[in-house]
Amino acid sequence: MIPDGFSDEASVIVTRDDGTAMSFPCDQLRLGVMQAGRHATGMVGFRVDEERMPDLASQRRLVIQDAKTGLLIYRRPPVDEPVPHKLLRLELNIVPMLKFDAYCGRHFQYAISAVERFGHETTMQAFHLNAERSVYISGRLLLRNYEDFLDKGFQAIADIPNPYYEMACRLFILKRLAKGPVTFLGDRDRLILAPAAEHFAEVNLEDEKAIRRALKKSPDKVRSVLISPITRQLVCTYPEQRVTRRDVAAAISTLSRFVVVGHGNDHAHFQQAVGELLSLPPMNIPIIPPHSVLEELAERLRAMPIAEQMLEEDLIFDHYVRQAVAPRAGRQGKAQQ
Repeated sequence: MIPDGFSDEASVIVTRDDGTAMSFPCDQLRLGVMQAGRHATGMVGFRVDEERMPDLASQRRLVIQDAKTGLLIYRRPPVDEPVPHKLLRLELNIVPMLKFDAYCGRHFQYAISAVERFGHETTMQAFHLNAERSVYISGRLLLRNYEDFLDKGFQAIADIPNPYYEMACRLFILKRLAKGPVTFLGDRDRLILAPAAEHFAEVNLEDEKAIRRALKKSPDKVRSVLISPITRQLVCTYPEQRVTRRDVAAAISTLSRFVVVGHGNDHAHFQQAVGELLSLPPMNIPIIPPHSVLEELAERLRAMPIAEQMLEEDLIFDHYVRQAVAPRAGRQGKAQQ
């Protein structure tokens, strides 16, 4: 377990079935890690055996996590019959669906949510759990960097937010970030969002003129946080990469590989489709309902040409997604009649 700090001394937490936990230091030398310049001492290996934990073999739900970050390293099946899928839920909203992940994740052998907080290398390690057939990964990833795994046993699902509502969420989070840390954002996100948080710190989000003025005066580092983030996640390989209209077709092509796609406020469809995929009760799957304050902000943004300009690619993408969703909605309506 290689810690983020070059000279940090790592440790793991082992949790028993009854909830009690034991801490073990990473005191096993891994010479190759030190020789590769990954850690100062190479003391990154750990060993948990019956000498250290006499009741090890009897623990049916044993869990091992990084003591500092809570990152799941290993666990015995959390349920008797884990879901036999490798699933990626691509997070397209800046506000993560944590309750959704917690509910779905506990039905898999291995699960990690908001994986972007741990960086690219840890994310790749999760995707490379080749010996495990029950894996749940969720996060706000740049999919192009991981798309190859859709050819290696992973299935992908996503709930696509309305572009104006997503912009409203981002402005709201930027205001919060200007006042203090936002717990679900990782270090890299905070670094990328810092200029935008500073720019919108004093902007009154209930004042349409103030929002319009702030959007128009946004420097590049601020605009990059708000410009068509959904399309960018589907086609870009690095955060600063820009998108054009030509990228919309590539985003649609990528989305066509997903096994479940939700859209807007059609929560019942997304719940039902995910439930069928995972063989779980659909109505038990938690969905975050839209917040009235953010919906009002989204409506104000909808009336601003500058917001439309910044969301151009996402709005085109959203149009085609709605066109694809509409026939299904029509069929459902006729069936109900």
